[in-house]
Amino acid sequence: MSGTLSELPLSNSLALLPFLNCYSNSDFSQTELLSNFSLTPHHINGNCYIPTFHIYNIINEISNAINTENIGIIATVSEDYLDLPPVIKESILKSVSLFDIFFFVSSNQSLLGSHLNIWLEHEKDTFYICHQRTAPLKIQGLSQGEYHRTLTIINVLRRFLGDDWKPEALYLASRLAPPHDIITMTRSGKVFTNVKYGRIPIKTSLDKIAESVSIGQLTSPLDYSSLDRLRVAINTFIEHEDLDLFFLSDIFGCSKRSIQRILKFHGTTFKNIIAQQKTAHAITLLNEEISIIHIAQRLGYSDPSNFTRAFKRHTGLSPSSFRRS
Repeated sequence: MSGTLSELPLSNSLALLPFLNCYSNSDFSQTELLSNFSLTPHHINGNCYIPTFHIYNIINEISNAINTENIGIIATVSEDYLDLPPVIKESILKSVSLFDIFFFVSSNQSLLGSHLNIWLEHEKDTFYICHQRTAPLKIQGLSQGEYHRTLTIINVLRRFLGDDWKPEALYLASRLAPPHDIITMTRSGKVFTNVKYGRIPIKTSLDKIAESVSIGQLTSPLDYSSLDRLRVAINTFIEHEDLDLFFLSDIFGCSKRSIQRILKFHGTTFKNIIAQQKTAHAITLLNEEISIIHIAQRLGYSDPSNFTRAFKRHTGLSPSSFRRS
């Protein structure tokens, strides 16, 4: 079941483990359930990629069988991360910084399957761990999957922020009223639903991030992970008004010359990589209901015409033409 991750909505089979454990604990047969989907326990435990619609249909079957509305919460296993690929679990256990984990996961999204994105956003003094299942599925299991994913991420964050840590609020793409167990995961008791994608806020300052040894360790320019980490950081702060080489060198705790050497080795420059990622971010914003003037302002252009020229230079189309197309 290898498939092409960019073409098919696939998920890592390990995501089903906690749900199937609940099923077995209720004296149901995993083998019988999986056979209805032409799967075996070997497919699940073998760290394979299986169709995402199978994942959510099986979750629905389990939810109905054990007569629970919130299987996504009941199935969440704390601390052992059974439903994560082994290489991600190993990275979690070895890391001393949650941002180190984030950089690893962001650079290895395909380990979780296709159509599942995890990324970082930054606004003022708050970071947001963002997560979104983009597969076009309209079934009930999506909400349960989001509950489970949210709680799993919170469990990972607690490894670094403390066992009692809670986000101030939560943001969920689900349109359903949030269950009590999700509400109690927040400090304020606020859970916002029907938003574009899931977000978990972490309040911290840039100074505290710069103090982290792990995030400061950019490796040799020969290591592609260095370029990946730079791309992730640039994308995170792409709307930050102070984004420049000095800003990044402070974040990574290195000299700006070190960053320039990494970019030069990989055949690019800071100016080029910023332009590429601003264009990519502009394309994302153009697909939303945001005015072109506002997009230009968010990307740091004092004059919208400068944004138009830069965008056209990289895409061959003006922002307005691109949006119409």
